[in-house]
Amino acid sequence: MHSSILFASALVAGAIAMPHLNPHLSNRRNIVTEVEVAVETVVVVVTVTAGEDQATSTSSCISTTAVASSSPVAAPSSSVFSQPPTPTPTPEDHPKHASPTPQPSAPPDTHVKGPKEAYLSFGPEYAAAMLYHHNAARANHEAEPLTWDDACESNARLAAQRCNFKHYLLHDAGQGQNLFTVTGEAFNATAGVTESWYKGEMEPMMPWFGKTDVPDDVFHEVGHLTQLVWKGTTKVGCVSIDCGDKMIVGGAPSKMNKFTVCNYAPAGNVEGGYAANVVAPLSKSHLGGWAD
Repeated sequence: MHSSILFASALVAGAIAMPHLNPHLSNRRNIVTEVEVAVETVVVVVTVTAGEDQATSTSSCISTTAVASSSPVAAPSSSVFSQPPTPTPTPEDHPKHASPTPQPSAPPDTHVKGPKEAYLSFGPEYAAAMLYHHNAARANHEAEPLTWDDACESNARLAAQRCNFKHYLLHDAGQGQNLFTVTGEAFNATAGVTESWYKGEMEPMMPWFGKTDVPDDVFHEVGHLTQLVWKGTTKVGCVSIDCGDKMIVGGAPSKMNKFTVCNYAPAGNVEGGYAANVVAPLSKSHLGGWAD
């Protein structure tokens, strides 16, 4: 697996995402330990309509991907993706620095569609929404649906509660990890999954479906998507936390404090396993949306 960490900067309603990768790779992909990351974000003003009301809001976010290693690692990279504007229903109250444990057995009928999804951060509705968006993407690549996993959620919570936008995984966890953080009142966790990690990386991945491996420079643009739809991954657990004024991004305090962490087991992005685990999409145009 790759042992590098990816950064992405967004144009519309900016976002940061980071993929985390498996350490069991050739030496050429295992030399990174920890480096400073330069984060580029673009903040724009958007106007959206919710019901009969209109409102103007701003949002920025970032995301990245990674997999279990004895210590967090970080290597800068960049790609561009788009995220929908932040919706404007009345936000719910969310706890800072911690969130209640989502119920892993959340039934499908707890999935709430529409603008409310942007504000979900804990509980059965949150778990159901995150599962729905993961599994909708996976179905388009003939991958079996994921189930919610307590161990993945627990390890995701360990990383999220650090309020530091870098990967944090126990060396023996055997899990992958995606990170996403955003400014504003909404967590936009489902947008992180569908708009950033999935749709935002589809185009650069298109020439590489069916290939045994992807080169490092390409991986830096597709690592979130490949973990998301990896056939060998069967479990997921996510945590979203409001870090308030404690959030650190690139080693510095940041207002991008609505922090989402998803852990996956078994970890994907295994070198040499891409052809078998990441197949071409059944549809290239019907890829879903954050409010589905």
